[in-house]
Amino acid sequence: MPDRKTTGSTGARRSLLPSGGAALAYVLLTFAMTWPLVTRFASAIPGDGFDGWQNYWNLWWVKVALVEQFTSPWFANLLYHPTGVSLLFHTLNVFNGVTFLPVQLALGLIPAYNAVVVFSFAAGGLGGYLLTRETLGPRSSRLAALTAGAIFTFSPYHFAHLLGHMQLIALEWLPFYALYLLRVLRAASTGSRPRLTREAALATLFLVLVALCDWYYAFYCLILTAVVFVVLAVVKTVQGRHATLGRGLAALAGVWMGAGLILSPLILPMVREARQADYMVPGAEQSRMLSADLLAFVTPHQFHPIWGEWAAGRSAAFSATASEYTVFAGYTVLALGIVGLASRWPRGLKVVWAGVALVFAVLALGPVLHINGQTVLLSGGREIALPYRMIGSLPFVNIMRSISRLDVIVMLALGVLAGVGLNALVRRVRAGWAVGVLALGLVLFEFLPIPYPMSAPDTPEWYKKIAQDGRSGAVLNLPMNWDRPGYLLYQTEHRKPLTAAYISREDPRTMVERAPVLQHFRHLGPDIIDIDLSGQGQQVLAGLDVRWVVLDRYKMPSGAEREVTEALAGEIFAGREPAYADERLTVYEVANEGPQEPYLVLGTGWGPFDPATNTRTLGDSATVIVMAPAAGVVTVEVTLTGNEARRFDVRLAAERGANTLRLAAPAGGAAAVSGLRIK
Repeated sequence: MPDRKTTGSTGARRSLLPSGGAALAYVLLTFAMTWPLVTRFASAIPGDGFDGWQNYWNLWWVKVALVEQFTSPWFANLLYHPTGVSLLFHTLNVFNGVTFLPVQLALGLIPAYNAVVVFSFAAGGLGGYLLTRETLGPRSSRLAALTAGAIFTFSPYHFAHLLGHMQLIALEWLPFYALYLLRVLRAASTGSRPRLTREAALATLFLVLVALCDWYYAFYCLILTAVVFVVLAVVKTVQGRHATLGRGLAALAGVWMGAGLILSPLILPMVREARQADYMVPGAEQSRMLSADLLAFVTPHQFHPIWGEWAAGRSAAFSATASEYTVFAGYTVLALGIVGLASRWPRGLKVVWAGVALVFAVLALGPVLHINGQTVLLSGGREIALPYRMIGSLPFVNIMRSISRLDVIVMLALGVLAGVGLNALVRRVRAGWAVGVLALGLVLFEFLPIPYPMSAPDTPEWYKKIAQDGRSGAVLNLPMNWDRPGYLLYQTEHRKPLTAAYISREDPRTMVERAPVLQHFRHLGPDIIDIDLSGQGQQVLAGLDVRWVVLDRYKMPSGAEREVTEALAGEIFAGREPAYADERLTVYEVANEGPQEPYLVLGTGWGPFDPATNTRTLGDSATVIVMAPAAGVVTVEVTLTGNEARRFDVRLAAERGANTLRLAAPAGGAAAVSGLRIK
């Protein structure tokens, strides 16, 4: 590692240990910058009341799985009942659930959630502080390092994801991994084998912690590792000091192999699942829409108390929501970063962080260049392809849909560079401390988001009542044409299974996409299965172990969503009085009292429902399950596009698993099926 000769000394190492004063400063600054969080610590969570409730549920589910069910939290038997659902590709951030489990058990869910917030901001700041001290050396300005940590942890990126993305606010381990990445490379260059082993073990630990918070961040660490190694290799080669490059590369490979081994109980099932299904891969358009706009890096954030309204209007042209398009770097930060680049010291690491900032900023722009919400086109209508296009289709990389999140490493690098610049200014002027305080104040003022929005639970009282109901059965929340995280909030009160839920990657193998009635509510109309809702609707729901069907008028805007949902429920429960009703909720209890007839459920091999043509694609083969109340023979009619109908006799064994009809596509490949019914 260039330009550093004293870091390995005992005094230098002591000076780089976590500073109690810096940690306390970040805690106090967190309370100030997240105001009024500290005043509502036990009654509300920060955010817009949407994704926050999913992460609120995550904390609760980790407790239920580990403390009550003694099972793996990566499979939820309380969601998408009766099949349950894998959470391997869900943003479970299990580190937070386990670490703050004592807080949840002692004080409750809301204090546990808010404790995660305070810890993430304070620890993230401390990590940025220590990383900057590592870059500058033990004799550098602590105020410059404090400012660098504040830039990282109080960045607009961080506050944008505080709206509800707990897995992303848990960025605290990124600077610690970067810190030990540098130390591993230094130890490989100048240190003893025991020191290298120690630094590599700590780098591995922090990499595992990163992954247990968010897989996006683990991937960013891989890119960070490559960029840092390549830049330092170039610097060392230029200086003629490249003899230890092989040792450094071997040490880094050991770090990643060690982390991979520790995480293999998660990675191997994920690989297996990705080989069998592709539901976790978003559409190509999402990566374009959720990429950073070039102007967004210099457009102030909309949470500011003075110019926030203006900034929101200015940002309206950007794609996606505020939580994804907010990547404002800060004018003070950019100015200090330029000063840092112009300074003479430390040359090698300064180049590293400049390279990191540049690489991650370019990658955050996504596959094509957008400026002010518009795709930039060359002559002839050609798009300007960016480097992310080359890596975005790689296995597992293609699972990521929010490309702008790469900005988290941009802010880490800019924080270090700004710390370098501020350190140079502080050392040059007589009242250096005043310059440092002014710079820190300007950064915090630019990033100021107060008063930060807070959301209190709005769980209707009825859910609290059924928590005392000892009967089994699931809750079907309506509307369900798209999944709402509020239903997860309610489950933390009533604790009953949910028929439909809200997870990061919707799995089409659950009954929501396969069973009639659920399909009707999902698509606001029939899928390809033909069924008499008034005659068999409650039978189907009972077969899915649904006991309560809840219509929530607060969740249904006017228009088709409300009209169709209420009409479908009215048809299914025609002639039945609600079990409960108030100004918000209407609740029906399912009664399976009518004649029992066989009905169909989709099996495997079906393409997604196409609402434009009301069809599903039948690939090489697909299965249909005949749900049979009694043994016998039924005829299943399959209607292809163009009204061509084919009939198949199925012998029923009165067992769900035994009544499977396998359909083969006609000669010539896939076919579009528009109807399935029992004749």
